[in-house]
Amino acid sequence: MLFVVGLGPGHEDYIIKKAENVLKSSDVIIGFKRAVDSLNFIDNKKIYLKSLKDLEKILEENKKINISLVASGDPMFYGIVNYLNNNITYDFEVIPGISSFQYLASKVKLPWNNAHLGSLHGRNEEFINTVKENNMTVWLTDKENNPSKLCEILYSKIIDCNVIIGENLSYEDEIINIGKPEEFINKQFSELSILIISRE
Repeated sequence: MLFVVGLGPGHEDYIIKKAENVLKSSDVIIGFKRAVDSLNFIDNKKIYLKSLKDLEKILEENKKINISLVASGDPMFYGIVNYLNNNITYDFEVIPGISSFQYLASKVKLPWNNAHLGSLHGRNEEFINTVKENNMTVWLTDKENNPSKLCEILYSKIIDCNVIIGENLSYEDEIINIGKPEEFINKQFSELSILIISRE
């Protein structure tokens, strides 16, 4: 059986109990290095994925055992389930995780029920138009579409807003910054940061 297990924002304290139980009962845990290495408290056999293209071969070689495929955050939110639905014929069960944006919103006590949720992590979206059309937007960012660059775009387009930037969420070196876009232009941020933009 294949389980797709969300690990939450990073720290083991935020892995839900069901996910922990599934991981401990799995014969093999597979995933990308960062996610797998966060499970040093579980002694089960682990296999690093170098590419999602390797996944089907690994599943074929281990199809008679219980496998946990791990992913950071919630695998249903711009996560690995998108890839599985389009490329893998195996049945699987999803164990959800706490998304990094949920974690950040809770840290700053900001309800997100009316927010637009988007990702600029390895993809392009209509960033400015989406910001203009919504009072609150939440973005997964990456090395190219980083908070500094996005704040520069907001400032250049004269978007009146406040921003919240979360880095290394749930880890000891967690940083959360709140301010105006112009305060964060030409600043360095972690490659995996969350950006919340509020126009309210």
